[in-house]
Formats: sequence, C-alpha cells, structure tokens
Amino acid sequence: MYKKKIPVRTECGLHLFKEFLSGKWKLMLLFYISDGIIRPGALQKKISADRRVMTRQLDELLQDGFITKCTFDTKIPKVEYQLTPLGKSLLPLIMSLEKWGENNRDVLEAALTGKLE
Repeated sequence: MYKKKIPVRTECGLHLFKEFLSGKWKLMLLFYISDGIIRPGALQKKISADRRVMTRQLDELLQDGFITKCTFDTKIPKVEYQLTPLGKSLLPLIMSLEKWGENNRDVLEAALTGKLE
C-alpha cells in the first residue's frame, strides 16, 4: 500500500476536507449520485471522465465512507452507488458551491477563455 512521504495535517478541517475530497470528479460524483445517477456508465456519460480515473475516485469515495456500492448478481452484472450519511452531509456544501459557480458564471467563463479584464 502507498505510504505518503508528507504526513497528513489534521489540525484544520480544511486539510481534512482536501485530503478526502481532492480529486477532479469527487464532488461531481457525489452530486450526481445524490441526483439519482447511480450507475457507473451513466455517471461517466454525465461527467465525461476517463473511466479509469472515475472508477479510482469512486473506489476512494467508497473506501472513505462517502458512498456504498451495491452489486447485483444478474446475468449481466449490475452496480449501483448510493450516498452514505457522511456523503449526504456534504450536499449542502456542494449545492452552495454549485450556486456560487452559477452566480459568478460570467467572471469565471471569462477567466477560462482568457478574457478577464
């Protein structure tokens, strides 16, 4: 198992947040799972992520207790994800971040295109 060279800082909640939820797709995965998109293929289509990266981040969210994984033993195996209470506790924060992004869309889009004045 990989062992980090730099110890995890736990004196600040922001460090803990970053430690567990850093990852390009993690917050979006939690958001879309809460919105009812619970199958891996549907999640991949929604966020247009590389399948390996998305699967790794789903596995990390699972390992850290933010989601659960239910595997159905059918002719064609089926997997679904659900939020745990810990994952659900992040929804108000995720919704606040989404609202902030919408409220600042013009400035943020200008920054992305290099047209910020």
